[in-house]
Amino acid sequence: MVEISVIIPAYNAIDYLDEAINSIINQSFRDLEIICVDDGSTDNTLEVLQSYASKDNRIQVYHQENQGPGGAINTGLSKAKGKYIYVMDADDILDLNALDDLYNIMEEKDLDFVIFKAINYDEGTGKYYEHDYFTMPKLQKCVGDSVFDWRDIGDNIFYICVTSWSKLYKHELIKENNIQMPSNVIYEDNIFFWQILFNSSKIYFYDKFLYTRRVHSSSIIHSRNERSVDTIKITDLIIQTFIDYGYFEEFKDFLYNRKVSAVHSRYKLINEEFKEFFFTEMKKDFEKIRGHEKYDEFYSNLYTCNKTIFNNVIESETHVEYDLREELSNLNSEYNDLKMEVNSLKKKNKKLDEKVMDLNKFNKSLLSSKSWKFTKPFRSFKNFLRKLK
Repeated sequence: MVEISVIIPAYNAIDYLDEAINSIINQSFRDLEIICVDDGSTDNTLEVLQSYASKDNRIQVYHQENQGPGGAINTGLSKAKGKYIYVMDADDILDLNALDDLYNIMEEKDLDFVIFKAINYDEGTGKYYEHDYFTMPKLQKCVGDSVFDWRDIGDNIFYICVTSWSKLYKHELIKENNIQMPSNVIYEDNIFFWQILFNSSKIYFYDKFLYTRRVHSSSIIHSRNERSVDTIKITDLIIQTFIDYGYFEEFKDFLYNRKVSAVHSRYKLINEEFKEFFFTEMKKDFEKIRGHEKYDEFYSNLYTCNKTIFNNVIESETHVEYDLREELSNLNSEYNDLKMEVNSLKKKNKKLDEKVMDLNKFNKSLLSSKSWKFTKPFRSFKNFLRKLK
């Protein structure tokens, strides 16, 4: 049995595959099997993977009809024999000592999984930058250098990056609980993460950057085309996962609000030509919620901003109308903020006026005092001497 199974789902990844594969092949940790799954690529991805396999006997290559990254990862999981599982995106880069470090941590602390940080690389600008989602400062502040049980950190579970490539997992935990990715959707690692988390009790946050996440035109496309509507399905699956594991009531406030805010945030990113399609699906979903027996509970738990989003979607007939309603809501919000600021400034101004009045009274009383009149000749003499200098 090998110690680590690395699973690399690949779809039309020809432009970045060499760098990704080499970051695994050249790991300082050598006891690996590298399972590459070509998910129906239409470029030369499969041929490149087969070429690598012919030179390194640790590499296995599988080909399948396109099922999305979740389906490809599931294929990899079905073939994996390692004690630990690592999932790598085919367009990113793993630090060459990463698996060595993570393996030692897993062994030393007997963990269910270990989490680590990623840095972003913008291919267009050539710049590296951090993002809180991938550096997880709130989690780090909460757990520090301790092994933790997710049940002990409350809402901080929602500040853990869900991506599968930012973790090394105990394979036994995945197998025993039959944990898999949903197929044929994007954002699939959300469900995988929550299933892993709910079956874990020993977790560790490794406060190191071990992964470079590449941001390029192809990666942006998925977040801005019609496929981004999968956000609706994924948010529903997340809620269902919480229900299935019995944790929904504890976190329903956060889940209800994230349901609305996540879908809306994705809508805001989408390219103009797909907006009407996304809006139509979003409205169908919100109307389904409005007709649900738990609608009152859902709506009462929404924050004011999310109630406004929900109402605007329901009341709009087209995405153009919705955008106008949202713009009006934003202007009203800005107006109310300015109004509050003006009221605050008025209160401060009133206090300053009161201080000026008090100072004037004090000054008047001082000038009319006996001591001020008595010392007037001395002040005059002092001013005379100052002029002589």
